[in-house]
Amino acid sequence: MENNAIMEQTEELNEEEENQSQSLIKADDLMPEIGVFPTALSEEQLEAATEKARQNFFGSSGIFHLDDIVVKNDTLSVIINDRAKEHWVKGNHFLHIGKLEEAVFSFSKAIALNPQMKEFYLGRAEAYLQIGDFQSCIVNYRMASSLDPSDEDLRSQIALTLYIQGQSLFEMKLYMDALEAFVQASEMQLENLHYHMRSVEALIALGRLEDAVQLVNEQLEHVKSNPELYILRARLHDHFCQIANCYQDVSSALALDPNHQEALSLMATLVSRAEEAKARAINKSLIGNLKSALDNINEAINNNPNKADYFVFRGTLYRKLKNFNAAIDDYLFVLDKVSATESDTYLDTQKQLLLTYNDFAVHCYHKGFIEEAIILLNQSIRGEKQQKGLYINRGDCFLKQCNLDFALLDYEQAYELDPEDWRVKIRIAALNNEKGLMEHQNGNYQQAEQQFTSAIESNPQVSQYYLHRAKTRANLQQMSGSQEDAIISLLLDVRNKEVIPLLTHLFPGKSRDEILASKIVASARAKLNASLHSSASSATKKLQERGILTTNQARENVDRNKAVQKAECDFAPCIKEADLYKEIVARKKMLTQEIRDSLHYRKPLLIDRPNISMILKPLANPNQSSEAASPNKPCMWKRSTDTN
Repeated sequence: MENNAIMEQTEELNEEEENQSQSLIKADDLMPEIGVFPTALSEEQLEAATEKARQNFFGSSGIFHLDDIVVKNDTLSVIINDRAKEHWVKGNHFLHIGKLEEAVFSFSKAIALNPQMKEFYLGRAEAYLQIGDFQSCIVNYRMASSLDPSDEDLRSQIALTLYIQGQSLFEMKLYMDALEAFVQASEMQLENLHYHMRSVEALIALGRLEDAVQLVNEQLEHVKSNPELYILRARLHDHFCQIANCYQDVSSALALDPNHQEALSLMATLVSRAEEAKARAINKSLIGNLKSALDNINEAINNNPNKADYFVFRGTLYRKLKNFNAAIDDYLFVLDKVSATESDTYLDTQKQLLLTYNDFAVHCYHKGFIEEAIILLNQSIRGEKQQKGLYINRGDCFLKQCNLDFALLDYEQAYELDPEDWRVKIRIAALNNEKGLMEHQNGNYQQAEQQFTSAIESNPQVSQYYLHRAKTRANLQQMSGSQEDAIISLLLDVRNKEVIPLLTHLFPGKSRDEILASKIVASARAKLNASLHSSASSATKKLQERGILTTNQARENVDRNKAVQKAECDFAPCIKEADLYKEIVARKKMLTQEIRDSLHYRKPLLIDRPNISMILKPLANPNQSSEAASPNKPCMWKRSTDTN
C-alpha cells in the first residue's frame, strides 16, 4: 500500500513539472513579441530593489552595512597592532634586564597578535639564544627569514647560531650532533672557512679521518691561499704515516706564510725525525744491516726530502746492495739539485756516481756482459779522466774480448796516471807477453822478441817472460842473449822445469851445476839485479826522458796522484791479483796446448802411403827398393814381377 502511495505522489510531481515547463516555454515564446529582456533594469532601480529587499529581510538594523564593517575592521587592526607592539616593547625590556622567560612570554603574545612582524621573531630568538635553547632560537630566526628572504644578515645570524650550537654540543662530546650543526652552518655560508674547519674537527673526533681528508681536499680545490687547511691536512697525513705528503703540505703552508708558528713547529719536528732516522741508518750500515739501513734512510728522506746528503747516503746503500740503477738515479738527482758551488756535496756525489758506474761495470763483467761493462766505463771516463782504476777495468774488459790493442792502450793510459802502480805494470807485462806468444806462434820472432822485452821492462820479476824471450832469441840465432835469458829464468825460479830442456839445448854436454858455475851466470845475475833495481824508478826515468814535465809540473803531478791514489782504493777492480794470475796461467796453458797440438798433428814431410806412380812405372834400377821411409811406420812395397 505504501509503494502505491509513493508512486501516485511521484506521478503528481512529474505532472506539475511538465505544467511548469510548458508555462515557461509559453512565456519565452511571448518575450520576443513583448520586446523586454529579463535584466533590462537601470542600476538605480536595481539598488533600490536591493535596499528594499534588505529592509524587508533585516528590518531597520544597520549592523550589516559594509562600509561600517570595513571601518570597524581597520580600527580593530590598529588596536591589535598597538597591543602587539606593547608586548614587543615589554619583551625587549625584559630581555634587557635579564628576565628571559618573561621576555619570551611577551614576544610570544606579540607574535600571536601579529605573526607577520619579523622583529617579533627576532626578539624571541634573541631571548631563546640567551636562555641556551638553540633549537628554538634557530626556529624563530628561520620564521623571520621566511618573512624577509632577502635579508643576508639574518642568514648569517642563523649560521652563527648553528655554529654556537655545534660548539656547545662538541664540548659536551656529542660529536655527531655537533657535526650536523656545523654542516648546516657551512651549507648556509659556503665561504666561511671556519665552519668547514669545525666540521673537519668533528669528523676527526668521530674517528672518520678519511672523510675529514676528503672534506679538506674539497676545500683546497676552492681555497688555496689559507695555510690552516694545509696544516690540518698535513697532520692528517702524518696520522696516516704519509710523511712525504705531510712535508709537502707543511712546505705549502710556509710558502703562504713563512712565519706561521704551527707550520714552523711541524717542520722542525719533521727535520728532527729525519736526523734521527739517518743516525739509525748509519749505525745499521756500520754493522752490515744494509736493508734496515735503507728503510731508515727512506724514512729520513720522507721527513725531509730537501736534504741532498740523504740521497747520497741512500745511493751508497743501493750501490752496496747492487741496485745500481736506483743508486745512479739518486746521484743524478743530487747533481741536478745541488749547484757546483757547493763543492763538498757536489764532489762527493760525483765520486759516488763514478764508483757506481765502476761497480756496475764490474758486476756486468762477472756476469759476462762485457759490452755493457765497456759502455758503463766509457760513461765513467767521460765524466772523470783522471781515475786510473777506470782505465784498468776497461782494459780488462777489452782483454776479456781478446782485443789486446785497445786493452794495451787503456793500461798505458793508467800507467801515465800512476807509473808506480804495480797493478798496471803486471797487466802491461802480461799483455805484452800474450802478444809476444802470438807473434812467436805466427813465426814473427823479431816482433815477439820486442814484445817479450817490453813485458820484462814492465815486470822483470817473472821467470816465464825471460824463458819465452830465450826461446825466441834462440830462433833468431842470438845465442848469447838466449843463454842469459835462460839462466835469469832459472835464477828467478829454480823449480821451473821448462828451463832445463832449453839449457840442455843451449849448453850441450854440460850439467846444470856446470852451467851455474860458468862466467855467463855472473853476467846474467848482474843484469837481473840492475833491471830489478831500475824498475823501482822506471816511471821517473821515463818521464824525464820524454821531457814532458818541468819540476813544478812534476810536483803538481805528484800531489794530484796522491789524491787520485787515495780515491783509487774505493774502485773495485774487474780482476783481482790472484784472478789475474789465474787468467794468465789459463791463457798460457791454452797457448801451450795449441802449440803441442800443432806439433803433434803436423803434416808429415815423408810419404808413408803407396806411391801409385811408382807402381805403374818400372824402376830404372830393378835392385832399387820402392819403399817410402817413415820413422814411425816403415812400409815395404814390392813391385810385382812376372814369373816364368
